[in-house]
Amino acid sequence: MRITKKIVFWISLVGVAVFFIAGYAIPLLCGVYSYICQDRLETFFPFLLLFFPIFLFSLITYFLREEVFRAWLRFTYWWLPLSFVMIYLAAGSSGGSFGIPNVLDQETVAFIFSALFALISLILIAIKSLLLYRK
Repeated sequence: MRITKKIVFWISLVGVAVFFIAGYAIPLLCGVYSYICQDRLETFFPFLLLFFPIFLFSLITYFLREEVFRAWLRFTYWWLPLSFVMIYLAAGSSGGSFGIPNVLDQETVAFIFSALFALISLILIAIKSLLLYRK
């Protein structure tokens, strides 16, 4: 099956929707004071954060030439697994030992990798578009 612009757009849109639905459903499923249940379900939130930039750039590349979309998709193929591994390996919480905060928790790593993904995607799309339109 070939990944198309439409497929990427709809998968990313579903991912963004799951993020918002889960944000409202977790307190309902677990109860307001069940912190253990909420902590277990909230471990998926950092992974869902990656759908926001994917949705944004799938929307941008939807209106560009196919070559630009393919270049961005090739970049996405290796960036997402790298992001998932780095988020997974990050500390589970922001609490540090001896009162020293651990600033690289999963949420922070997810935010950093999402921001880097956005920045690199913009640069890649701009360069590829300029090169193709000069021809």
